[in-house]
This record gives sequence, structure tokens and C-alpha cells, in this order.
Amino acid sequence: MSVKEQVRQLWETCFNDDEAFVDLYFRLRYTDQINKAIIEDGKVISALQMISYPMTFCGRTVAASYISGACTHPDYRARGAMRRLLEETHRSMFDEGIVFSTLIPAEDWLKGYYARSGYATCFRYGVLKKVINSYEQPVNNSVSYLKMSKIDLLRNPEETIYPYFNEQMNRRSCCIQHTFDDFHVVLSDLALSKGDVWTIYKGDVLSGLIFCLMQEKTLSVKEILLSDEADLTVALHQLAAFYQAETMTCILPFADEMHELGMARIINVPACLELYAAVYQGEELCIHLQGDEVIGENNGYYTVSPGKMIQGYQMGKEYVCVTISELTALVLKDLHPYMSLMLD
Repeated sequence: MSVKEQVRQLWETCFNDDEAFVDLYFRLRYTDQINKAIIEDGKVISALQMISYPMTFCGRTVAASYISGACTHPDYRARGAMRRLLEETHRSMFDEGIVFSTLIPAEDWLKGYYARSGYATCFRYGVLKKVINSYEQPVNNSVSYLKMSKIDLLRNPEETIYPYFNEQMNRRSCCIQHTFDDFHVVLSDLALSKGDVWTIYKGDVLSGLIFCLMQEKTLSVKEILLSDEADLTVALHQLAAFYQAETMTCILPFADEMHELGMARIINVPACLELYAAVYQGEELCIHLQGDEVIGENNGYYTVSPGKMIQGYQMGKEYVCVTISELTALVLKDLHPYMSLMLD
């Protein structure tokens, strides 16, 4: 049995995903090159996939990696296999020039587990909830200044809409980005779930995209990108009316109701703090990073001030000791990192 077949078998043992999704994942997402595994007794007993994503951060685009499918066979759990696999993965990321590692815990209790490997909960999302009034009418493009059309996902629309999607996503200052190839996976997953993508035009100009899924009587908007945020209310009103939804939830970077989603770990501290210092406007930070046993190069003294980062101990400075998890939370807390359309 090949490594890919073994990893798929392990996935099916550990997760409750339906066969169609697993088929899609191992056809479009999985490769042996991104897979990390521990083999014992001649078989894969623990595995994860290290998926590359660009990430906007402090005015630049940096290399990030998303850990997907992390699992250990039930017969081999509580023996440190996943911890060892994460350590090997983090070391590989550092050697490959990755700045951040990210993941979405499958269950809440795993947040504490991943925190012990240096992760901090940093990615959050907002939820806008709306009860639809019965008098609202279906989309009528003849009377609206927004012309909305549903895309046929089976006709591979990536070439047409990806440039706009990519442009709008890059406007978000601290955000996981999707490459063209990954966008194809996103659309394939949405089609599998019987979801839809809508385009929004103002005249002949593409001005918005909506990714949504109708579940019973609730319309779930998974992502909405608009050239003009003032169009949000009208766009959602027309969309809800089309589906005749009774309720609607819309995921946004910010809303009155916020929820935790993903975790992050700084992989390359010097590279991260160099970029962070370039936009930092606060008081001088004197940091003594300790305890990164996997990436020893990260440990040490750092001084961050507006426009400048100095690595190394300086006489007369009072340093605050932090762990890699605490430093990750410190750097990202005011940047409001965001991720969407992940295969979680």
C-alpha cells in the first residue's frame, strides 16, 4: 500500500468526513511532497499535510503554512507521535523559509494541545445574523443598481473571477491568501457542498463576489468581497430574497459577534519581527524569547522600536521573558488576522 493510500486510510479512521470530500481532498489537495508522517511497524501511524499559503503581514506578503489533516491512529495515541511530528514539521518549515504556521483545531480541547507546541489562538471571524422579513422579494436586477448573477461552478470560472478575488483578498492587511490553484480547490469543495458563487456588477464593472450555501431554511454566506462596503446590506438583502431564506448568517472579518477560529505559531522570529518593526508605532519592546526547543535559532534577545529591530542582548535594557506562543499572540493581537474558505 502506498503512503498516500495509507494516509487516506488513516484519515478515514480518524475523521468523519464523507467519501466525496475525502475523494476531493486526496485528488486535488494531497501530495506526498506536502505530507509529513511517522511510520512504525511498517505503516503510517501519524500524518499531517503542510499546505503552503501566502499571507499578508505588515504591508508585505510572507510565506505561511497551514497544517491540515493532523491525526494519529487510535492504537498509537498518547505516545507523543503527533508532538514529534509537529516538531519535525516546524523544523522543516523554518528550513524552507516559512514565517508562520497556522491551523484550525478540529475540537476546542485541541487548543491547549497545540498551545504546548507554540501556537496561540489569533484568527477570529465575525458573524452577522439576520432574520428575513416575509415581504422581501426575489432578486430583480431591473430595479437594483447591483446586477447579481449566479455562476455555474461546473464551467471552471476561475479564470474569470480569480483576478478580482485575489485583488480584494489582498486588501486585507493580515490575511491568509489563496493561490489560483487553491482557488480551484475552494470552488470544487463549494460545488461538492452544493454551494453557490455570485458575481455582483455595477454596470459593466465586477464589484463583488459572494460565496454561499443554503442549509434548510438558513442561508450561510461563507465569504463576501465588495469593492464598496456600502453595498453590503443591499447585496445580502437581494441574496436572501432569492433563496427565500428565513434566516441568514454572514461571516465577516469584523462584526459585533466575534468567534475564535484558527491558531498561529511564529516559525521564523527574526524575519517576523523585522517586518513587524517596520510598521510598529508603540513603545520600545524588549523581549527575551525562551523555550523554543525545536527552532533554537529563534531563542534570544530582541528589541523592537518603530522602524527598527535589533537582535541580541543590549546592556541597560530590561527584557521581558516570553514563550513562542506568547510572542505570537503579542505580535498578532492588534493586526486582527483573518482566514476564510479553508477546508476545515
